[in-house]
Amino acid sequence: MNLLIPYDIADDKRRRSIEKILSHYGRRVNYSVFEVELTKAHFRKLLSALEEHSDKKDDHIRIYVLNKESMQKSFVVHEKEEVFSYDALYL
Repeated sequence: MNLLIPYDIADDKRRRSIEKILSHYGRRVNYSVFEVELTKAHFRKLLSALEEHSDKKDDHIRIYVLNKESMQKSFVVHEKEEVFSYDALYL
Protein backbone atom coordinates (compact mmCIF):
# COMPACT_ATOMS: atom_id res chain seq x y z
CA MET A 1 0.00 0.00 0.00
CA ASN A 2 1.49 3.36 -1.08
CA LEU A 3 0.52 6.45 0.87
CA LEU A 4 1.14 10.17 0.73
CA ILE A 5 0.87 11.75 4.19
CA PRO A 6 0.97 15.55 4.54
CA TYR A 7 0.47 17.13 7.95
CA ASP A 8 0.16 20.54 9.60
CA ILE A 9 0.88 20.53 13.32
CA ALA A 10 1.61 23.82 15.13
CA ASP A 11 2.73 22.32 18.45
CA ASP A 12 6.47 21.55 18.26
CA LYS A 13 6.37 18.57 20.63
CA ARG A 14 3.49 16.85 18.82
CA ARG A 15 5.00 17.66 15.42
CA ARG A 16 8.33 16.07 16.38
CA SER A 17 6.46 13.02 17.65
CA ILE A 18 4.52 12.66 14.38
CA GLU A 19 7.69 13.19 12.33
CA LYS A 20 9.46 10.46 14.30
CA ILE A 21 6.57 8.03 13.77
CA LEU A 22 6.37 8.75 10.04
CA SER A 23 10.14 8.47 9.59
CA HIS A 24 9.93 4.86 10.85
CA TYR A 25 7.44 4.01 8.12
CA GLY A 26 8.50 6.11 5.16
CA ARG A 27 10.62 8.87 3.71
CA ARG A 28 10.22 12.62 4.03
CA VAL A 29 9.78 14.20 0.59
CA ASN A 30 8.93 17.69 1.76
CA TYR A 31 9.06 19.53 5.07
CA SER A 32 5.64 18.24 6.10
CA VAL A 33 5.03 15.39 3.64
CA PHE A 34 6.00 11.73 3.79
CA GLU A 35 5.67 8.99 1.20
CA VAL A 36 5.09 5.60 2.78
CA GLU A 37 4.98 2.05 1.41
CA LEU A 38 3.65 -0.59 3.82
CA THR A 39 1.36 -3.54 4.38
CA LYS A 40 -2.20 -3.26 5.64
CA ALA A 41 -1.11 -4.58 9.05
CA HIS A 42 1.57 -1.90 9.33
CA PHE A 43 -0.95 0.68 8.12
CA ARG A 44 -3.20 -0.11 11.10
CA LYS A 45 -0.22 0.33 13.47
CA LEU A 46 0.74 3.61 11.81
CA LEU A 47 -2.81 4.94 11.99
CA SER A 48 -3.08 4.00 15.65
CA ALA A 49 0.21 5.74 16.47
CA LEU A 50 -0.80 8.88 14.57
CA GLU A 51 -4.14 9.03 16.39
CA GLU A 52 -2.46 8.49 19.76
CA HIS A 53 0.16 11.24 19.28
CA SER A 54 -1.93 13.94 17.62
CA ASP A 55 -4.64 16.32 18.77
CA LYS A 56 -7.95 15.78 16.99
CA LYS A 57 -8.97 19.45 17.34
CA ASP A 58 -5.73 21.24 16.42
CA ASP A 59 -3.71 18.96 14.13
CA HIS A 60 -4.25 18.16 10.47
CA ILE A 61 -2.95 14.86 9.13
CA ARG A 62 -4.19 13.52 5.81
CA ILE A 63 -3.54 10.13 4.30
CA TYR A 64 -3.87 9.69 0.55
CA VAL A 65 -3.89 6.10 -0.68
CA LEU A 66 -2.16 5.85 -4.04
CA ASN A 67 -3.49 3.03 -6.19
CA LYS A 68 -1.78 1.44 -9.19
CA GLU A 69 -3.49 3.78 -11.65
CA SER A 70 -2.54 6.95 -9.77
CA MET A 71 1.03 5.71 -9.33
CA GLN A 72 1.36 5.12 -13.08
CA LYS A 73 0.16 8.68 -13.74
CA SER A 74 2.46 10.24 -11.14
CA PHE A 75 5.84 11.70 -11.90
CA VAL A 76 8.58 13.68 -10.22
CA VAL A 77 9.91 17.00 -11.42
CA HIS A 78 12.92 17.03 -9.05
CA GLU A 79 13.84 14.24 -6.67
CA LYS A 80 16.77 13.46 -4.40
CA GLU A 81 16.15 9.72 -4.31
CA GLU A 82 13.54 7.11 -5.11
CA VAL A 83 10.80 6.48 -2.59
CA PHE A 84 8.60 3.70 -3.94
CA SER A 85 9.95 0.57 -5.54
CA TYR A 86 9.19 0.15 -9.22
CA ASP A 87 7.56 -3.20 -8.38
CA ALA A 88 4.85 -1.31 -6.52
CA LEU A 89 3.97 0.58 -9.69
CA TYR A 90 3.11 -2.52 -11.68
CA LEU A 91 1.38 -4.87 -9.25
